[in-house]
Amino acid sequence: MFFSNIHANENIDKKYPKPIAKAIQYLKNKQDEFIHMEPDIYPIEGEDIFVQVFDRKTMVKEEAKPEVHRKYIEVHYSVEGKERVGFAVDLGNNPVIETLLETKDAIYYGEVENEHEVIFQPGDYFVFFPEDVHRPIWEYGGSTMIRRVVIKIKESVM
Repeated sequence: MFFSNIHANENIDKKYPKPIAKAIQYLKNKQDEFIHMEPDIYPIEGEDIFVQVFDRKTMVKEEAKPEVHRKYIEVHYSVEGKERVGFAVDLGNNPVIETLLETKDAIYYGEVENEHEVIFQPGDYFVFFPEDVHRPIWEYGGSTMIRRVVIKIKESVM
């Protein structure tokens, strides 16, 4: 997992593998456009790399399901609103409550071992790998609407 901010003074081409650097550069190039985009899916490289733009209302921790993905690496970018995001390394000890690998590339857990949290606010981004559990859209200071961009990178292009 990586965590940073789109405005950080970092050399993304040296810090990240090429597909992730490409995704972060896309975020930098489009950052002013995301607030006006319709919630939808936008291709970058077909099904290998694509963008989801969505709006959600944050939830209490118990409703925000921890999840992992096996086929895609995800780059989460906060456009608007604050939320809490939980994260942990998936050691294989978390109780599975739902498996949707075929339809949503997702496994949902009931509890998460060794979960940490961070406040996720506009400009911040996470890179989650298949071994990273994440609990997004968890309220911070009460329920609110957020706008999120998620770039999905097929693990096979890494």
